Amino acid sequence: MKFFLSLLLLCLSAYGSAQNSCFRFATMEDIIIDSSKKVVCKSCNLYQTYVPDTLHPELTPERVVRINVHVIQDAKGKQNFSEDEGRLWVKQMVDNANGRLSKNQKMNLPAGNTTAVLPVPYRYQITGEPGSTGDDGIYFHRDDTLFSMNKKGKYNVYIPYQYEKYGIQKGHVINIFLIEHDPDSLKSHTYRATNDGIGTGPWAKIVGSYYLWKHPSGVNAQGDSIRFDFWNAAALLNHELGHCLGLSHTWNNNDGCDDTPLNPGCWNFGNPPCDHVSNNVMDYNAYQNSFTPCQLGKECYNFSKDGTQRNMLVQDWCHYDSSRTITIKANDSVEWKKSIDLFGDLILLRGSTLIMHCPVSMPPGSKIILQGKSKLILDDCQLTSRCPDSRWSGIIFPKRKKNQPIIILKNGSTIEKAEHYSTQ
Repeated sequence: MKFFLSLLLLCLSAYGSAQNSCFRFATMEDIIIDSSKKVVCKSCNLYQTYVPDTLHPELTPERVVRINVHVIQDAKGKQNFSEDEGRLWVKQMVDNANGRLSKNQKMNLPAGNTTAVLPVPYRYQITGEPGSTGDDGIYFHRDDTLFSMNKKGKYNVYIPYQYEKYGIQKGHVINIFLIEHDPDSLKSHTYRATNDGIGTGPWAKIVGSYYLWKHPSGVNAQGDSIRFDFWNAAALLNHELGHCLGLSHTWNNNDGCDDTPLNPGCWNFGNPPCDHVSNNVMDYNAYQNSFTPCQLGKECYNFSKDGTQRNMLVQDWCHYDSSRTITIKANDSVEWKKSIDLFGDLILLRGSTLIMHCPVSMPPGSKIILQGKSKLILDDCQLTSRCPDSRWSGIIFPKRKKNQPIIILKNGSTIEKAEHYSTQ
């Protein structure tokens, strides 16, 4: 294999010189169109298909979710973090949330479960407006109406007023708003100033962080104040952004995953029924440190399809990286049953077969390279570039005529946006 790749690089470096080139681009004559009606694979729209495969991590790349954070103060600049303390606190919160994503934990429920612990394939990136000097993606606003929420009135946590008025890069960045409880509500001794939140598609809110940070809740055994801080808010941030990425609560409804069992919704361990407590991120609990395979499959599916979640990602699949080339080993037979973004070239070694069933995106300037006797089958597949105003190079064949590769298109498959031959 190393010998072939070295020879391939040598030949491709000479490409453009007819007498020296070992390869050529495929043309219409190289394509076999199978027009017979056959069963179409239905896996492209099943989130179970997108559960990360630890044996093939290259097919589940780590995604970068773009976020920004808005701290809303009252008109005097009070009732929430100042710019200096707020900017530091927000960065610490996001760093801690990313740290939690990097350390997925085993599920507590059901008791004795064998649920797999898979890596969480995304992280957050605070993102300012492109080309805007000094914009770090953390914003401060003064607004006597929208800095707080009340639990039952017009300005409750569910309203989108903050997003409508202060949202930045709408549709491309998840806007997160740090707001507080209504000051009049806080004057009541019976009012619970909890850390609340909501996540819904393009925006999320985190409520009460500043008040809890400023008011320690008690004293521990060592005599130190017990303070709510960025690490507490980080768990809530992962929960609310889980909603933004397509996940539902697990403790009180059917979220569509059989590995997230219904449970009593206990915050922490105690007497029955709280002798077993969930630690799932999408439950209400003191831990929120576990995602199940099904939940990750849901998020990855949403990243793969056109829509809100994919729009929030850094489009790194639009930047060609030769070090991320995928190679199908000689004589192997591989089937891709989900939508895939490639980041480099795709190489099929001698005698290998690759069947693509769903949209496959090629980065600008990339190539599919077929060695002799290899077979590329597109079955209900759109082979294209999912990058704005860009094209990929095309499919490369060995120049010699003996043992030529085969390309078969089934069930309306297309090759699109290739510099050298597209079917559409």
